[in-house]
Amino acid sequence: MTDHKIINDTDAELKVSVVVSNEEYQKEYNNELLGIAKSAKLDGFRQGKVPHSVIKKKFDGQCHQKSISNLIEFHTHKINLDKKLDLIDSPSVKLIDTPSNNKNLSFEVTFNKMPDVDIKEIKNIKLNLPEVAIAQTDIDLVISNIQKQNTVWVDSTSISKNGDKLVVDYEGNINGNEFKNNKQDDFTFVINDTIKGDSATVELFNQFSKECLGKKINDKVIVSNNMPKDFPDKELAGELVKYDVKIKKILEGTLPELNKDFFGLLGIDTDDVVEFRENVKKHMEFELKDKMVSKKYGLVNEQLVSYFNFTPPEAMVSKHQLELEQQYSALKKSDENIDEKIKEIAVKRVKLNILYIKLAKEVTTNITDQEAIDFSNEQSPSFRQFYSEKLKKDKNSTLMDIKNKIVENAIVEYVIDKASITPIKKTFAEAMDE
Repeated sequence: MTDHKIINDTDAELKVSVVVSNEEYQKEYNNELLGIAKSAKLDGFRQGKVPHSVIKKKFDGQCHQKSISNLIEFHTHKINLDKKLDLIDSPSVKLIDTPSNNKNLSFEVTFNKMPDVDIKEIKNIKLNLPEVAIAQTDIDLVISNIQKQNTVWVDSTSISKNGDKLVVDYEGNINGNEFKNNKQDDFTFVINDTIKGDSATVELFNQFSKECLGKKINDKVIVSNNMPKDFPDKELAGELVKYDVKIKKILEGTLPELNKDFFGLLGIDTDDVVEFRENVKKHMEFELKDKMVSKKYGLVNEQLVSYFNFTPPEAMVSKHQLELEQQYSALKKSDENIDEKIKEIAVKRVKLNILYIKLAKEVTTNITDQEAIDFSNEQSPSFRQFYSEKLKKDKNSTLMDIKNKIVENAIVEYVIDKASITPIKKTFAEAMDE
């Protein structure tokens, strides 16, 4: 007689305790032993004629483990059928006791239930999608940035001006006290260059530019910067940081001309500016395509998690939470709220995984190897290079990665097709900087 006892039953999870009688275990064990006896070949005996005692002695451990496995699988499947469960993933089993003279086989099985989510409600989701067309002015700006990246720098003895590159040593303090990583030699920056990053970083570069503008080699300046209260490094958050800065070098830059030599440095074999611009535009189109895919993923995922309200299985959340804790362990010293943030991220990830499993039923998932290769060949050069190297090392797993990517893209496009879309016109630079 097998005993099934429900430990926990919620909308998200069913946990059942199972105790299998010794009689049922012994029956399964004997069946396993009988199956081996019919086919076993041992020296000195004909096939199928090996004495029962010899078979048992030789294969006892194997039969024991196989019987346990069979009984766990049988009762797990039976509970699933009896309860008519719609599962997210395969049930997980925790073995409590193995069968012996004074103990029955006992285990706990946890079923993660698929939440009751109506995919048709996606029509109520609202998405603001960027709408971008590459203009000639966008191409001009990109080419200007490429020229800046290839600026030729030469030492200057003149007073520093906008666009000059400075090499400085600095040492920071808070109320005269040092702090961690407060000094650096040969720090390089361009005066009033466009800086991308968080507000604290941008403001610090702006202050360095302001104080170092109009100065000469060996001048010393003090750069003061109020750090935001929510700055991740608690030692600096909300503090006024002062940097003692010494200017060591001033370099003046010259932009390269748009000619055959410059085009060649970029891997473009032409002396035609029009052809060069077309090459730049094609590269921009690849970049924009990658950016839009990433942007769509972010917007769709955010709205899916926000719109569909359900509680994911705690076991799945705990597993993701543990992985994230290991990943972000270094942040525990600087962020006292990191555990709460990790839990929030874990819940969102699990919810999203569940929704993607549901949505995968709405799109084509039977992708051929050739379709995966064709998809890869249509992507950006960096994507093609990355997966080309992976295909050489492990073709099967790489093709599976690409197929999963295709399915994920199809899911995102499915949501966009069903949702309510508001197009937001943006320039190329605006879209890429988001």
